[in-house]
Amino acid sequence: MNKIKLPLSVLAIVASCALLLAACGGDEDSGSTDSRLSVTASFYPLYEAAQAIGGDQAEVVNLTPTGTGPHDLELTPKTVAEVEDADLNIYLGQNFQPAVEKAAGQSSGRSVDLLDGIQLRPADDGIPGVEGEVDGERLAGGMDPHVWVDPVRFLEIVDEITAAYIEADPGNADTWKKNARAYRAGLESLDADFQNALKNCATRTLVTSHAAFGYLADRYGLVQAPIAGISPDDEPNPQSIAAVARRAEQDGVKTVFFETLVPRKLADTVAEEIGARSDALDPVEGLDAEGEEAGKTYESIQRDNMERLRTGLGCTTT
Repeated sequence: MNKIKLPLSVLAIVASCALLLAACGGDEDSGSTDSRLSVTASFYPLYEAAQAIGGDQAEVVNLTPTGTGPHDLELTPKTVAEVEDADLNIYLGQNFQPAVEKAAGQSSGRSVDLLDGIQLRPADDGIPGVEGEVDGERLAGGMDPHVWVDPVRFLEIVDEITAAYIEADPGNADTWKKNARAYRAGLESLDADFQNALKNCATRTLVTSHAAFGYLADRYGLVQAPIAGISPDDEPNPQSIAAVARRAEQDGVKTVFFETLVPRKLADTVAEEIGARSDALDPVEGLDAEGEEAGKTYESIQRDNMERLRTGLGCTTT
């Protein structure tokens, strides 16, 4: 039989095609799909903990964008799909983030409401005499959602997230436990340090522009007095200013705290009117771009809060 001689250019094309087919076939046979656990966390502190516990074995998505708070979060179709397809969804329920809760209920994976089993406190009312509507950041029954601001309760949340990982992927239980121990190690001294820093204070009244620090106040023997009912964008009326001034004078308040991620105009105005200073407290709800760039963490934010409270409340460690 006569052999057909092909031109070298044709042989080169055939060889290239064979290599491409082999490569494609190799990918198909190798089963190179991502074996990491897919996880969504509804906002920053849960995201940080989930990332730390998951390590290299999990791909974690923060559903709340950088620079925004978790309240009234609306999900895009893309993020809804991520929740529905995730192996594990971690969130706070009881209508804290309704869009996340709804999507998690439709997920094919495991969804964990971290408020289940946590004893909640009633949300604080505003200082008597302040006029306006109280902010809407309350759970069903008027309960306070800001459990993570208390370092002790946040450690409980870390334990719940660890248990959720183990239930979602028991084969990697040792990894999840090891990562959780390493993450907890940086948090476990926070409680003792707060106790020491806030032990002896000139005043124990925490006047803040937003009722986000009730659990922290309860933990360390403070009394939260939120200026609830005044929008951060509105000029407070004289009656409201007078009500805050009466409370400040009564309790020896020298500092009015405002919340990060919202305008500080309210706290500045009130502080100026009552002859006090203003300072920031971070409810650890989210990082802005600057915070991300600086590598801020739950621990570093809380230690900064500790120092601001110590100074603003006139505390000493002696």
